[in-house]
Amino acid sequence: MESHYKMNDTKIKTTVLLEKRLLDEIDRLKPFMTRKDFLNQACKAYLKQLKRRSIDEQLARACADSEAEDLSINEEWDPLVLNSFN
Repeated sequence: MESHYKMNDTKIKTTVLLEKRLLDEIDRLKPFMTRKDFLNQACKAYLKQLKRRSIDEQLARACADSEAEDLSINEEWDPLVLNSFN
């Protein structure tokens, strides 16, 4: 899956209130050079996870719909096929 984010995307400044414990943990672990880099990557990763979950749910619904249709068709054809062997 290709990222929709580019390095030259317009930047918008925003204010976000976070729990102090969360910021302390980010600062302690220092996963990126700056908090901004961390939050940017964390948001992208979480959005990717949400998109994947949405795709999986849509696929599961489509499979369930297809299964119901297949079972209905099988019920129509099974007696016909079985009778052709007699």
